[in-house]
Amino acid sequence: MALRLFRPFGLNTASQSRYSLWQYALHCAPPISPLRAQYGFVAVLCARFTARIRTAFFLGGGAIPAPLGRYAASLRPTGAGIKRDGLACTGVALRLPWAVFWRPFRAPHSLAKYVTSACDKKTLAMIDEKKRMLYDMCANLGAICVVTLDLEINMTMNRRALGGLTALVMVAGAFGLSGCGQVDVNTPEGLEKAIKSRQKLEKAIPKVSSMLARPDEMKPLIPALVDLYQDGSSFDREVIQALASSGDALADSAFRKAVKSTDYKQVIQAAYGIKKTGNRDIQNELLGVYDNQKNPDVKRAILETGTAIKNENIARKAMDILNGDLDETPFTLLRTSCDVLAYQEIPEAVETLLIAIYHQDGVGRSLSSNCTKALLALDKDVVGPVLLKAYKLEDEKLQQFVKDHPDTLTNETIRNNTANALALYRYTEAVEPMLDYIADTKTIPVPGTLAIRPNTDPAWQMWASLVGVASQSTLFSLNDIGIHGNQRAKQVLTELFNWTMPYKSKFKNAIELTGSTNIEVSQRVNAYRLLRENDLISNTETLALIEKLKGEEFQNERTFRNWARASIGTDMVTYSAVTSKSGDTSTIWAAFNAMKESGGVFFVPVPEDPEAPKLDHYNDGVSQRIADVKGAFELADKCDTNAECYATALKAANVGNYERIKAVYELGLSGDHKYFEVVASVYKNLDVFGQLYGTKALAQLGTKDDVESIKQLNEKLSKEMNQLQYQTAKTSLEGLITTLKNKK
Repeated sequence: MALRLFRPFGLNTASQSRYSLWQYALHCAPPISPLRAQYGFVAVLCARFTARIRTAFFLGGGAIPAPLGRYAASLRPTGAGIKRDGLACTGVALRLPWAVFWRPFRAPHSLAKYVTSACDKKTLAMIDEKKRMLYDMCANLGAICVVTLDLEINMTMNRRALGGLTALVMVAGAFGLSGCGQVDVNTPEGLEKAIKSRQKLEKAIPKVSSMLARPDEMKPLIPALVDLYQDGSSFDREVIQALASSGDALADSAFRKAVKSTDYKQVIQAAYGIKKTGNRDIQNELLGVYDNQKNPDVKRAILETGTAIKNENIARKAMDILNGDLDETPFTLLRTSCDVLAYQEIPEAVETLLIAIYHQDGVGRSLSSNCTKALLALDKDVVGPVLLKAYKLEDEKLQQFVKDHPDTLTNETIRNNTANALALYRYTEAVEPMLDYIADTKTIPVPGTLAIRPNTDPAWQMWASLVGVASQSTLFSLNDIGIHGNQRAKQVLTELFNWTMPYKSKFKNAIELTGSTNIEVSQRVNAYRLLRENDLISNTETLALIEKLKGEEFQNERTFRNWARASIGTDMVTYSAVTSKSGDTSTIWAAFNAMKESGGVFFVPVPEDPEAPKLDHYNDGVSQRIADVKGAFELADKCDTNAECYATALKAANVGNYERIKAVYELGLSGDHKYFEVVASVYKNLDVFGQLYGTKALAQLGTKDDVESIKQLNEKLSKEMNQLQYQTAKTSLEGLITTLKNKK
């Protein structure tokens, strides 16, 4: 308890005016040296010694609420004074903790009852109705109790005005000296003061919470917030959340305390904070309470620290989760475990991740993206052999997993995913096994789970699509790895383009039982692309393949639909443009252009009625594409194999889309690292088709040292691209990081 003695100055006994001091006390109940005890008291002793001793006591803990202050101000002193047997003196206020004082309605009911009972009944009877209303208000609030004493203070002064002024100065002085000034939480200094002195926390803490997205503003408050959390308050959740958001290492002591909290939300916030500060010692303490947690959100938050702090213990915990019962484990824990392993990069996780990739929960959510990222974070020499074994369907554990999940997995699923991963590693050992798969013309059997369903079941279309995608992924992977000069590849791909009888038999079930020709189109155009991009065929051989578009097979609408012919023609002319060489304008492009002339394969008939609205024709697209790509052929005529010429063309303001793609393709072939930044700078201007070549060019030009540049490019594009286009770019660039990290 702090005690302060003061007495009015400038008063004498020339004239008498009884003046109650209590209304001044009610104006301000100043806290003097507030104690940090749960229930502390502050007292101000006001004494005036005259002929008749009159004393007033005031016990208080903060400024009186405005309504009470206004009421006290209305009690003006009169010349007649107050009768001796009436109320002559002042009040006593019980100080509660600051949080309770400023939230008076939260004061315990029993406390208000105690304050009421403490007042003598005889004394209460002496209070007039107006003061009784004031007392009832205070007692109900549970924060202040006005108690009357049969005492009075005689103040004497020469002039009432001077006395009133002196009294006001006296109260103001007491206010200032006692440190009871109002704290303004709207200023940085006031906010810090409020937290340190535990004043107005119900206003201060929301102010702090509003800074969660602005940690720099919160930084000066960190020491005070840490002290507040260590001392404990009714705002522990909000305080630890603010500290976690700040990510300041000064808060580590608070996180250490929160780890042991029985409040699961505080444990979660501690985990978020530890993840930001990177304190491995506290992370180990956090992991120590993992097994005792039942809430999956708490477990997930604890595991997430392993996505920012290297810790073998957490990596093992993540592996244990993925090796457990996947169907019975919360999906969020499984996904987080994959993210942890992506950061920890432990070779022992390969087999675990390879199976977890294919897990789906009851609502169809998959771990494919997260676990694939974890797998690709590992070294090529560690993952490559395991992926190749899986691609060849020789991994017994994985094959058993496929058999146990026939409704969601087939061998085509395995081939599709592993082929894509092997391509990112540029795993040359996979070329021959992939050619074996393409050359294998045995009829692809119908899965047993489909055989018992009618052909109209959507599952049939999904299976047929997967058959085509698995083969197409293998072709893309061969192209990324590179098959230059591979004569076996030339033979297999040429037969695939010609769609010889063995290939018709191979895909018979998938095509005939579903009525789809997508598979045939995709296989043939991608075979043509590989032949051109890997220089496996000459211009003469290329023209021979183009001539096949005029043949009976393509012209028979009963066996090859019009849209399919247009689709394959569009893709062939596009791939020809990208891979064109000097002189191809007058040969290859001319051959395509002739096909859109009168009577040609891609001729667009003129409507019989010239006034009638023009209807879209299935050949419109391919005819327009032939016109659009001419600029790329002409660029090849101009630059031939001169990389600097293509780099200059990229800077032109009027460069066309296909000219840009052609230039990027040629710069990639140059292999000169100085063009890496040139290609990266135009990546955002590439359409989805162009990104295929942009990514490949960066892979050809980049080194391990360029990984950080690709990460920065990815971050930049996330802000500059529209989200639909960016999603494709993001996938490509994340795969590119794996490719560059594993380059020799």
